[in-house]
Amino acid sequence: MNNSIPDTHPLAISVVEAIKNGDVAGLRQLLSENPNLAGVSIHDKENDATRSLLHVATDWPGHFPNVSETICLLITAGADVNAGIEGADTETPLHWAASSNDVAA
Repeated sequence: MNNSIPDTHPLAISVVEAIKNGDVAGLRQLLSENPNLAGVSIHDKENDATRSLLHVATDWPGHFPNVSETICLLITAGADVNAGIEGADTETPLHWAASSNDVAA
């Protein structure tokens, strides 16, 4: 992962909300305003883990609205599909999607 921001950072809060709410237009705007955002990871201080935005999109329980379009947008913007989690384990976003049985992801 290129760099990380704490999960309490306003940009982290905005991008996570956009992803989990399926707000593709909002996510597109955030990516446009922050060209390196797709490669940023979010550091969860409470769990001492850092995860990519693709991990956010495939996080348990999964099945977030517009997840396919969200994932395509993140990948097009440069997100690493093979990114592991720093800290907890090395599962990729695909592992997380499978764990949630989220076929759309």
